[in-house]
Amino acid sequence: MTQQPPNDEFPNLSDLVDESIWYKPPTAARRMLIVYAHPDDESFGNAGTIARYTSAGVDVHYACATRGECGEMDPKLLEGYADIAARRTAELRAAAEAIQLSSIHFLGYRDSGMQGSEANQHPLAYCNADIQRAAGQVVGLIRALRPQVVLTFNPYGGYGHPDHIMAHRATVAAFQAAANPTLYPEQVATGLEPWQPQKLYYSTFGAGFIRAAIRIMPLFGRDPRRFGTNQDVDLTKIAGEITPTTTRVNSAAFLAQKEKAWDAHASQTSGRGVLGRLPAPVRSQIYAGESFTRVVPAWAGGPRERDLFAGVNA
Repeated sequence: MTQQPPNDEFPNLSDLVDESIWYKPPTAARRMLIVYAHPDDESFGNAGTIARYTSAGVDVHYACATRGECGEMDPKLLEGYADIAARRTAELRAAAEAIQLSSIHFLGYRDSGMQGSEANQHPLAYCNADIQRAAGQVVGLIRALRPQVVLTFNPYGGYGHPDHIMAHRATVAAFQAAANPTLYPEQVATGLEPWQPQKLYYSTFGAGFIRAAIRIMPLFGRDPRRFGTNQDVDLTKIAGEITPTTTRVNSAAFLAQKEKAWDAHASQTSGRGVLGRLPAPVRSQIYAGESFTRVVPAWAGGPRERDLFAGVNA
């Protein structure tokens, strides 16, 4: 994969983002923009879907709000890196190559940490961003990259992370604003013409496992409202905020790329666990599908979609 300076293609992106990394020129007829919060969100959430579409020639661009400064990791993994952010940035680059992302755009905010943590108070934390500025950055990317499909978190950010929630708010606002030339007119004046994506999706997941865990955990003296290593994840809240699966993308054929992307984020995972020891054909079926909620056009029921680009005019 090749890199090229972003200013050669879109000279005004440097005013909107902290850094852009191009892996290939944005030339495909079908284009997707994913807006998440941290290095690894793209891989642990949708690596299979990304690999499926990039393998089919779709340009998939990733806007990453922070560099994951609040992530925890073994100090040994910091050897050779200036700090956590540098390590996680390098991991994202490696994952991007594994799943063939077209570009990465760092928006320049600081990781906010989980709700209630001290990191929430940092003035550069994404959760404290001005929503008009945060949405304007995504508007600029939409106008520059001209995606037909935009993907972000649901209103609760999946599991309540403040950065995930801000990414949702900024992306939804940008989706609604990007085609309006009276909004962010300074972008239009410098050549970023209005553009309206055709579809907006939230990433989601099945509620069955979460609800089963909520029922079972009290039997072992565990509180489902205090889940995770730091006991800062509320499974009952997650269950109530899950958005319905309207679209299911099969990525079974892309297990190798998916797992390579996961492995790239070694600082954020302790390995593949028990499932990782199963034969590849079995793992490919377990990890075969990734779920999404179609928001625009509004879902009216019926059979689930199987393609994020279904009905798109490219």
